[in-house]
Amino acid sequence: MVAVKPRLIFMRGGITVRDRKETLRHYIVSPMLKLDIVSLLPTDLLYLVTEGHLAAFRVNRLSKLYTFWEFFDLLDSSFSNPYAIRITRTFAYMIYLIHCNSCVYYVLSAWQAFGQLAYRYRDQWYLNKWVYNNQGNAYLRCMYFTAAVATSTGNNPPPTNVVEYAYMTFSWMMGVFVFALLLGQIRDIVYNANKNAEEFRTTMDKALGECKRLELPESVTEKVRAWFQYTWEQQKTLDEKKLVDKLPLKLQTDLALSVHYNTLSKVQLFQDCDRALLRDLVLKLRAVIFLPMEIVCNKGDVGKEMYIVNQGILEVVSEDHKIVFATMKVGTVFGEISLLAIGGNNRRTASIRSKGYSTLFVLSKADLNDVIKDYPDAQVMLKKKAKQMLKKDDAKKPRSKKDLQKDLTKKCEVSTKLPTPRMLSTVRKLLPQNSVVAHDLSTVMDAPPARKLKRWSTIPDDISEASDVEFTKMSLGDERYKPTQSLDEATLVSAVSDKEDKT
Repeated sequence: MVAVKPRLIFMRGGITVRDRKETLRHYIVSPMLKLDIVSLLPTDLLYLVTEGHLAAFRVNRLSKLYTFWEFFDLLDSSFSNPYAIRITRTFAYMIYLIHCNSCVYYVLSAWQAFGQLAYRYRDQWYLNKWVYNNQGNAYLRCMYFTAAVATSTGNNPPPTNVVEYAYMTFSWMMGVFVFALLLGQIRDIVYNANKNAEEFRTTMDKALGECKRLELPESVTEKVRAWFQYTWEQQKTLDEKKLVDKLPLKLQTDLALSVHYNTLSKVQLFQDCDRALLRDLVLKLRAVIFLPMEIVCNKGDVGKEMYIVNQGILEVVSEDHKIVFATMKVGTVFGEISLLAIGGNNRRTASIRSKGYSTLFVLSKADLNDVIKDYPDAQVMLKKKAKQMLKKDDAKKPRSKKDLQKDLTKKCEVSTKLPTPRMLSTVRKLLPQNSVVAHDLSTVMDAPPARKLKRWSTIPDDISEASDVEFTKMSLGDERYKPTQSLDEATLVSAVSDKEDKT
């Protein structure tokens, strides 16, 4: 009443009240305080003014019975595994019924002088052995007798009179119905505690039995058994989504955000996206378990999912699965570009294999399309980011000889058409139109554009004919294989003039 009851939180208007002053005020105005005060009244003092010790004077103690139920209800809602609490409460009911029956048996024994009164049977007198003989610990002996009668165990002495027959009949009836009901409750509690395990074993046995009926190879059967065992060890259930679907949508979202949001926000494709979009996407993530050396995807497969490594290690392997190129650990994301299929890039570019037991979060293309249709702005941004990521990936890829030759040829071409100097145009205008010099200037200045010439460099005319060493040096940026610097106007005019003078 001082340390516990005034601190119990309560609900008011759908709001949980935790303030100490409010909880104290709530306890004071509640009927619980009145019942607690009644249970503490010193009715035992009535024994001083009465000759006998009448147990009815302490009947006010029963007003605390509600505290028993309230205590176990609080324990039941506080523990994550409340089955032991429920069994304890049911066992307490059994002990209390046996206790009450033991008290009745003790009163009957005292009423018959604890077996000191003899009874007559077939003209002979016998001592009553059915009653308690007032030897040893009275409570334990009476408890033992009533427990044996209620459970119909032990060799109990026969009753000798009508009262004893009525008591035995009532005790047997209570044992048959009441105790059977309580024991049935205990059985149900134990069954519910192991319900998931029993369903798991039943499902696994059916699956293994089907493998045997189909005469599948032993290796396949062992994979099925290993998957069931690992799934049970990690999740304690075969379908997590079935349990989560029973929760309200808001609570499902909060639960998914606490588990997947940080992981999903680290995906490069979804960075800077609207938080509302990520909240909808986390509800679509589902966990998939892969066994050791199991292939997640093969190179060239059509990609329809994005994967996030949640547990385990994955390997990037060759097409024949013999060479390991790289490893992927927890937090690695792959396959995100295939969700949008930009430019037809929905084919897997590498083969991925699980090194051991691995748990991956999977987001399918259908789920992404179902969510992103409500976010048109995000859809445009995601496609733009996907194109940028593709460009970066293409820039990192090695270039072929044909592409390098085309690129270098384009850079090495320069036009010989130069702009006419303004002074030369002015001289042309000042000269007489019928002079030979004016005629020559007009012929040269009005000529069509000259063809493009290649710059002088060490680049071969046909890179395809270059050796592998030369091609490697060109790819790596060797200075000798770089195009020469652009020629300035004066140098080019001087070179052309020298050539004309020689001609």
